[in-house]
Amino acid sequence: MRLRLAFLLTLVLALAAPSAASALTFKINNESGHSAEDVYVTITGTNFNVPGMADNVPKKLSEVPQPLTINTLHSGRVYISYGAPVIGNESFSSQTRFDWAELTVTPSSADVANLTAVDQFAIGMRLETFNAAGGLLETVGASNSDAIFNALQGIPGGPEATIRNGSGEIVRVLSPLNSAGYPDLSEYVKSMAGKEITLHTGLFFTPFGTSEYTGTFEADGSITLHGSTDPASMAPAEISFNGPELIKDIYTGEGTPNTAEGAIRHDVLAAFSAGFWGGRYGNDAIDFCTNPATRSDRVGSWCPDRFNQPAYAAARSGPSAFPAYEQYAAVIAQYAEEYGNPYSDASSKVAIGLNQPADGGAVDALCLTVLPDAGSSGPGTATGNANCGGAAPAPAATTPTTIPPQTTTVPRSKVRFRLAKKVRLRGAKLRVGKLLCVGHCGQVRAVARKGHKVIARVKLKVRAKRRLLVLKLTKLGKRILAHRAKLKVQLVVWDTPPGSKTAHAHRKLLVLHGHHAARKGHSKRKP
Repeated sequence: MRLRLAFLLTLVLALAAPSAASALTFKINNESGHSAEDVYVTITGTNFNVPGMADNVPKKLSEVPQPLTINTLHSGRVYISYGAPVIGNESFSSQTRFDWAELTVTPSSADVANLTAVDQFAIGMRLETFNAAGGLLETVGASNSDAIFNALQGIPGGPEATIRNGSGEIVRVLSPLNSAGYPDLSEYVKSMAGKEITLHTGLFFTPFGTSEYTGTFEADGSITLHGSTDPASMAPAEISFNGPELIKDIYTGEGTPNTAEGAIRHDVLAAFSAGFWGGRYGNDAIDFCTNPATRSDRVGSWCPDRFNQPAYAAARSGPSAFPAYEQYAAVIAQYAEEYGNPYSDASSKVAIGLNQPADGGAVDALCLTVLPDAGSSGPGTATGNANCGGAAPAPAATTPTTIPPQTTTVPRSKVRFRLAKKVRLRGAKLRVGKLLCVGHCGQVRAVARKGHKVIARVKLKVRAKRRLLVLKLTKLGKRILAHRAKLKVQLVVWDTPPGSKTAHAHRKLLVLHGHHAARKGHSKRKP
């Protein structure tokens, strides 16, 4: 009887206890061209539980169990080096060529893995995740090293930041964090003197919040932002930047703690790094993304998918007499899906999720591929092979013809407006006029705003040359128009041509008079 009771008690406890999180399978695929005897692997981190490896103890790749099992690894790094082993504090002046990937396995649904060039770039690599059936889930990766090395030699400071071995071969190129050769961005920051900026920052904490802050730059780059958050008091009503510190922090990422205030500071610095402030999109950060989000129960808008407008040189209105974005980060962003500075996640995808089945996710395996120095690999190039080897080529008869991304032509749309003389408000709908599409308009989104407040909006697909443009009032818009006889609003229309991820913005001013709107004889187009 005692044995039966003990068995039943054990069974009840087992059923009541949460299931243990499954371990992450980790594979290293060597396509570097170096022998597995000449490639070394070092794994470091806290809460280290990786059977077959010891914390910060290098092994030849030929001696590493494949695949590895990662039970837990917090703030982990996987170092790859050629010719000699390295440990976690290896000097950046080392003649040994090394690079690393970063990952955290808690396990938790928030776990991620990424590549990084925040300190240096040395070896092109790729990360891929797979489900239990071997299906490819996500990938981030870099071009082959030679392509990135060559591009970095062509920017100011790049040659001075290049470390070579005794044979003259490039070992690594240091980032602005570790080389003084790159130009600072002081002239760019000071060129904003007297200009006002507006920030809309999503505060991804618990609870989620939004914020709106504005401020005007002083001559030395200092600025004090004034604003509020919803919920209230998540960040101070005033946030100040000292000009010289701001200029320094664009490269270093300092002064951006993991708080609501830190997130707002992060957006200021990230926009300088990417060349957004004073550029072609204006100085309202909501226009740095193509799909701003707004909720009727919350004050303010935010960019849910980062600053996803084309950045760096593409964000500038034209050439300038001084560096107006971070050129090292721009090269990394062009040739790799990895961190080129502390803000890279503000304008591009640089990480992949490691959400495992025990947490409701699908990730079963993570693969790190070490790429050869030469070749045609590029960002997003994945094998799709759960064994992490090169996928078998398709038969010649069925091999599709592909066009290299750099030669692909995306149709550029031309959008024109024909506003009605009297734009009628019918019920909750605001009939603005006609949208005239010359070329390929594709996806169109329009918003009428009073300052930062969204009065009306619409999202539609345009397949015809002409389309009525009718916006639906928001709850806020209804309340405002119920108490205002006359209201000036800005109409903003974004069109995204088929096959493109780039939205083109167009702006016009309207004046609403009660239940009708008269066309105002002024328009402004933003490319």
